[in-house]
Amino acid sequence: MDTNAIFSFHLPTKLVHGLNAITHVGKEAKRLGIKKALVVTDGGVKGAGLIDSGLKRLESEGIPTAVFDGVEMDPGTATVAKGVDVLKREGCNGVIVVGGGSPMCAGKAIALVGTNGGSIADYEGSEKYKLPPLPIIGIPTTAGAGSEVSATFIITDEKRNYKMSIAGDRVYPDVAILDPVLLLNIPFWPGVNAGMDALSHAIGACCTDYATPVTDSLAMASIAIMMKHLAPHVLTQDLEAKNQQLIASVMANMACGNSKLDLIHALSHPLGSYHMPHGLANGILIPYVMEFNLPVCEDTFARMAIAMGENSPGQTARQLARRAIERVKELFVDVGFPTKIPSDVVDQKDIPTMVKQTMTRPMTRFNRRKSTEKDLANIYQKAFEGWR
Repeated sequence: MDTNAIFSFHLPTKLVHGLNAITHVGKEAKRLGIKKALVVTDGGVKGAGLIDSGLKRLESEGIPTAVFDGVEMDPGTATVAKGVDVLKREGCNGVIVVGGGSPMCAGKAIALVGTNGGSIADYEGSEKYKLPPLPIIGIPTTAGAGSEVSATFIITDEKRNYKMSIAGDRVYPDVAILDPVLLLNIPFWPGVNAGMDALSHAIGACCTDYATPVTDSLAMASIAIMMKHLAPHVLTQDLEAKNQQLIASVMANMACGNSKLDLIHALSHPLGSYHMPHGLANGILIPYVMEFNLPVCEDTFARMAIAMGENSPGQTARQLARRAIERVKELFVDVGFPTKIPSDVVDQKDIPTMVKQTMTRPMTRFNRRKSTEKDLANIYQKAFEGWR
């Protein structure tokens, strides 16, 4: 960080955290002036009964609801339009999202179009809207994306097969309700993909030109929590591990929401065009981007290793930095996470096209170590070959 730089930290979202925190949703919705709520979710979350207690609490506060459960993985503009239709038809003036990253993105998009009109594609970029969105309450059912405390969301433009980023200071949800009980029955793959997404946020937040002591503190603390609790969270029913992973995922997004993100996300977005889950793509890329960033992030990674629990005396900064990368790989092995881009999903011949897409992503500019197209192609190539 430039010692002469002026930096800011912004997080307007109210956090409500703890066991059975979802019981507060009715009170929070009433405080926000929501008269009728559109509950945005997906079929799996609804089928698992995870919205039921929230619906009852809203009802007890005299707030009727309509449910839109048509959100798919990596939602597109058509899904947002369908959600807006339900919002308007039902006369809802607030949005409550229950789900993982995909419902969170869709819900935030529906709330934004609900006040501004048009198509969500009209608002691609930063601060492209005129009016703030409808009130939003985010209730995550995975511990990863952190979109419930984020000023950014991603929607797929089907016409371009391109993931659009929409952002703005007024896009932050008003309230995030963090209830680990909702994570108890999460299937392994959604859980581990979300966990790796959170880890990529924390590591990436430390490797940009916009990292500050405040964001580093949040990111390092979240890394320390995740390295201890991510595996038991996804491999067991340990409620405390799930609780810790949930708060760590939020801390990671609080960090990267202010420090911006590094090459991990820039490189992962093109992989989403092949319908790879976002967390899977981000997770796979973590070690390869860390290796690339090592020459300019040695001290950062050394501190990261200490946060992970490395305390062997006499190690140099370079040795500690490399241990940070090895500890990430060890976590992959512990939970059985993929170590390379699956060639049956993504064609290696498409690397040049993916590099061109990566170069359009602002995260490429934010990354502390600057990259050329050749650098990006080399990272992709290594990620196809794997490290095992």
